[in-house]
Amino acid sequence: MSILPRHTPAVHLTALQEELTAAGIELGPIKPGTRVTRIVDHGGIRWELTFLGDGYGWCLRGPGIEHGVGMDAPEAAERIAAAALDEEEPGIPAPATWRGVPVPAEYVTSWDGPAAVAWREGAGAALAVASLRAVAAQDGS
Repeated sequence: MSILPRHTPAVHLTALQEELTAAGIELGPIKPGTRVTRIVDHGGIRWELTFLGDGYGWCLRGPGIEHGVGMDAPEAAERIAAAALDEEEPGIPAPATWRGVPVPAEYVTSWDGPAAVAWREGAGAALAVASLRAVAAQDGS
């Protein structure tokens, strides 16, 4: 059972629209399969803004950001605009290895990008599974 509201009141949607427009950002459509989540594409980045309720504000999701309860419309617009500006700067360079695993070439120049974050999560999961199997093999001996 969802605890999200069934719709976004016009006053909150209008406030969000005004803040995004002032920052040069266009509010996109409702995310398919939802009622209170809007998609925003800005600066080559896809964002999701979910209305959590009258007293709670917005939840902002995007690359490296999942900000829950308490974000108001001006802060959401500011974070989206700032992230688009950051995309023009070179990314954080990657180390040669991460947790003992060589870093693939495609992540070397954008270590802070969403694809590199996903790779790190996958590599971390694979290392955890390998460690658990090693422990299980020792216990079984």
